[in-house]
Amino acid sequence: GSGKSTLAFDILFNEGQRRYLESLNAYARSIVQPAGRPEVDAVYGIPPTVAIEQRLSRGGRKSTVGTTTEVWHFLRLLYVKLGTQHCVHDGAAVMPQSADSIAAAILSRYKGQHIGLLAPLVVNRKGVYTELADWARPRGHSHLRVDGEFLPTTGFPRIDRFKEHTIELPVADFVVNADQEGALRQQLNKALEIGKGVVHVLTPLDGLAHALAEGTSTRELGRLEVFSTTRACPVCATSYPELDPRLFSYNSKHGWCPDCVGTGVALSRDQRKVLDDSVRDDKERGREQSFAEPEVEDIADETCPTCEGTRLNAQARAVKFAGVGITDVARLAVHDVRLWVQGLLKDAGMSVRETDIARDLLPEIESRLAFLEEVGLNYLTLDRGAPTLSGGEAQRIRLAAQLGSNLQGVCYVLDEPTIGLHARDNAILLNALHKLGEQGNTLVVVEHDEDTIRRADHIIDIGPSAGKRGGRVVAQGSVADLSANAESVTGRYLLHAMKHPLQARRAVLPASDTAHWLHLKGAQLHNLNQLDSSIPLQRLVVITGVSGSGKSTLARDVLLANVAAAVSQRSTFAGRTAWDKGQRPTWVGCQKLLGSEVVDRVLEVDQTPIGKTPRSCPATYIGFWDTVRKLFADTLEAKARGYAPGRFSFNTGEGRCPGCEGQGMRTIEMSFLPDVKVPCEVCHGARFN
Repeated sequence: GSGKSTLAFDILFNEGQRRYLESLNAYARSIVQPAGRPEVDAVYGIPPTVAIEQRLSRGGRKSTVGTTTEVWHFLRLLYVKLGTQHCVHDGAAVMPQSADSIAAAILSRYKGQHIGLLAPLVVNRKGVYTELADWARPRGHSHLRVDGEFLPTTGFPRIDRFKEHTIELPVADFVVNADQEGALRQQLNKALEIGKGVVHVLTPLDGLAHALAEGTSTRELGRLEVFSTTRACPVCATSYPELDPRLFSYNSKHGWCPDCVGTGVALSRDQRKVLDDSVRDDKERGREQSFAEPEVEDIADETCPTCEGTRLNAQARAVKFAGVGITDVARLAVHDVRLWVQGLLKDAGMSVRETDIARDLLPEIESRLAFLEEVGLNYLTLDRGAPTLSGGEAQRIRLAAQLGSNLQGVCYVLDEPTIGLHARDNAILLNALHKLGEQGNTLVVVEHDEDTIRRADHIIDIGPSAGKRGGRVVAQGSVADLSANAESVTGRYLLHAMKHPLQARRAVLPASDTAHWLHLKGAQLHNLNQLDSSIPLQRLVVITGVSGSGKSTLARDVLLANVAAAVSQRSTFAGRTAWDKGQRPTWVGCQKLLGSEVVDRVLEVDQTPIGKTPRSCPATYIGFWDTVRKLFADTLEAKARGYAPGRFSFNTGEGRCPGCEGQGMRTIEMSFLPDVKVPCEVCHGARFN
């Protein structure tokens, strides 16, 4: 509370960011919204700044370790360039097929049916494409099929530039029979030539002429089958499109599993609708794409049965490189993926072309994995979801991503990077920070940790106390300089370790005294391995271990969840009766929990931010504001005017200032400039009317 974060983030980071963004054009600035000028007279010699904060990364449900560290981007490219598509039906490698075999397939499959041959001109690309209509018109083509609708080439309507379109050219239509084989081959060759080796067959065409005459929609008409001279299964002749990087992305509708839309968990129909961002309402069309992920409540942590939690569709999962699919690689821990990549780099089994392509991609993947190992995260798997990471893990992943980006001349601002770290991981982290410094970067670290302070090249001690009594530079320089300064509280503690404890350690009763112990049997969740543990009640119990060993899993996911379930069952009369008969709640992540009968309440105090509304303040959160409001409502004047306690609240309509709705500030949106926050001119920041 002495002003460390204010100096580091609100002033240094803000100003560096603002100056860098000032160099961009007005359109780019309007998207990034640079922060307003910090309250400072002058800042000299500041480089561009990057903040690595403690908050869990903004990654939503679709963000994983692989995507946050960019390893996934390079893996996707590797699979696009070097992967071999296998058939989703019978697992055969997909081979090119000839025009003759396509003709034979059409003759056998569509005998006696009226079919249309279409040549694809554009597949899933954004744009207006009026030039395609201008090209088709003089060549005698009256229509183009755009996203399933047949549109006339004369007076071609303007289509949405920001949506992905598939545009096909209708080449010919006829009834398939053996007499027509010559004509079929001729038209097929023409369609394949225009479609660059791909032809779409639409059938049946019943009702097409009527729909065109009436001007009704043709989107639902017929079924489309794709034939390709380049990529088809030799067994069942199913054709596959060219590999595309979007096929391996679970943020794209081309790649995600259709049932869980890339989240990897089982979803209900409504949840899927909210998370599926490929279908947007008409009113949201155009340029504006918000990156905020929609909030979805009560998502069960059940693995999606279709993709088995791999998040990708069957076609993407069936692409193999060096015998393994991309989802198999994602399930490996960082350390094992690195060994696999190193094996590929050494291996001479690749062809010259493969080696040339892999030469650019594999070292990129390898170096990013090396940085993850350097910050001590070699145990994470690439498909581990970002929301399941601890705060320290999330921050170190961001740190690894920065190490991997090899920037120079940047000022990194870090917020307590060692928080929640084991002493062993602390050393790993400090080495990584020094490495960033050696690349020619500046590191500004807000930190209380003694090792970090002792290893720093320069220390600035702000104080002497918190709040109004803080905010001055008390001492700066080396550890010796701080210790020599009589005013520096930090220096005093660096000189003499704190005398502990104020009261002696309390005795713990033997574990045989079951009334005072909680016993947890066979805990297994994430990385807990059939663990049995006993916890003494009415004592302060610490769970410790290196980062990622399963402390939070044990305390939060197993202990808290199960004790809370037991307490809630015993809170009702029916529940207590069932308990006495030996019925227990379904234990989560463990075999059983014993000794929870004496616990009445379970509270979790964690690091999530408290208030949902910007009007919440410590007084309202703790709850003594209600008492203050009652005091005012009990005064004679308030009674005479008939004021209830609600009149003295800045959260309700009758008490809050109408100008700012009780926020004390008004946010004015400026186009092409940062939003400006000004004190409300009605209440001057007092929040009340």
